[in-house]
Amino acid sequence: MDEIDVAQQNDELFRQSALKAHYAGRQNTAMTAKSGKAGPSSGGRGTLPRHKACCDCGEKIETARLKAMPNAVRCIGCQEKKERRDRSLG
Repeated sequence: MDEIDVAQQNDELFRQSALKAHYAGRQNTAMTAKSGKAGPSSGGRGTLPRHKACCDCGEKIETARLKAMPNAVRCIGCQEKKERRDRSLG
């Protein structure tokens, strides 16, 4: 193996580790939301946050969306735009 192969292998290991950590955090948050226990985004109250802002446009995410998808980071409009963009790229 040459230096480039080693670098690619290290990069892939790092990427896999980062993805595992990312999805483990999402699963923990989802489990606490289902069980009613306080999760990281609930401020220790054990309920959904009253106001959560969209990471793209900054507008408030609708309460109904947060009830259906407690881990939502985008409002419905921005999520639809993101999904259309992802489909056109992929």
